[in-house]
Amino acid sequence: KNKEASSLLLLPVHSGGLCVCQRKEPPFGKASGGYVEYHPVPGQAGERGEPTKIPAGNQCEAYPRMDLLEQRNPTCDIRTYTGGQDVCHHMWSLLDADQEIPWPGKPIEYRLKFRFWFQEYDSAYHNNVQWTRWGIGSPVEYDVPKCSHSITGCSWDTQENRWVHTIRGSFVATKGVGHLVAAHFHCHAPTCLKTALYRCPTSLPCNETTGTLLCEQEAVHQHGQTGERFNEPDFIYQPPCLWGSPTVGLEPPVYVRNQTLFAIKTADATYGHHGEMAWMQVFYT
Repeated sequence: KNKEASSLLLLPVHSGGLCVCQRKEPPFGKASGGYVEYHPVPGQAGERGEPTKIPAGNQCEAYPRMDLLEQRNPTCDIRTYTGGQDVCHHMWSLLDADQEIPWPGKPIEYRLKFRFWFQEYDSAYHNNVQWTRWGIGSPVEYDVPKCSHSITGCSWDTQENRWVHTIRGSFVATKGVGHLVAAHFHCHAPTCLKTALYRCPTSLPCNETTGTLLCEQEAVHQHGQTGERFNEPDFIYQPPCLWGSPTVGLEPPVYVRNQTLFAIKTADATYGHHGEMAWMQVFYT
C-alpha cells in the first residue's frame, strides 16, 4: 500500500476559535509556559514602549518552603498575576489602556542617597566574605493583599489599628554558607514592617516557636532630626544584623551550614501592594 504524509485542516463554521482537544486545567501555581505581554497604545502621547513578550518566571514552592501557595497568592500563577516586578520594564507604561500618560514630555525625577563607611585594609584584621540570599516569595516577589477577615495570612493589629499580612517559609543553608557575619533583609516601603530569621533543630518542624531567633529587622519610619545631614525626617531605615568580634561589641558569627532556617515576614496590608519582597540577604565566611 502506498502511504504519504498529509495534513488535516479543521475550521469552525461560526466566528471565533474552536478548541479541538482541550487539556486539563493545571492546578493553581502549576501553570507553565506563560508570558507577560506589553501592548503599546497607538497614538497616545508619551507612549514609547514596544510590543514585548517576556516569559513569566515566578514559581511558589509548597509549604514548608513557603506558604504563598496555601494563601493562593496571585503572584504564584500567571493566570492570577496582576502586577509586580515582572511588569516593570524599560518604557512600559503601567496604566490602563484608556488612561492618558501624564506629563508625556517631562520625565519623572527622583533622588537616591548612598552612604559608605570604610576602613583601610588590614590583613591581620579584615576577612573576605561571601554573599548569598534566600527568598520566601516566589521566590523573589509576592502580593500583599488588601486584607480583610476572609483573607488567609491576614490579622488585625489592635495596637496600631491596621491590617497585617504574614508569610512564612523554611530552607536549608547550603551553597557553602558557614558563619553569618551580616544580614540585610530586603523588603519594600511603605508596606514592610518586620522580618525575622530563626535556626531550628533538625528533629523538629521549623517555625518561630521551635527555632532560636538569629536576627530580627524592623523598619523604622519617620526617624531623623531636622537639619541633620543624611538623617532627615520621612526617610525609612532598616537596621541590619551584624556579628563579629566581641572586642568591638558584637556577638560571635553564627554557624548555619546545612542547618534548617525559618523566616517570617510581616507587611502593612491596609492597602494592597504588588511586587513586595522577602529576601534574606546575608554575608558569610
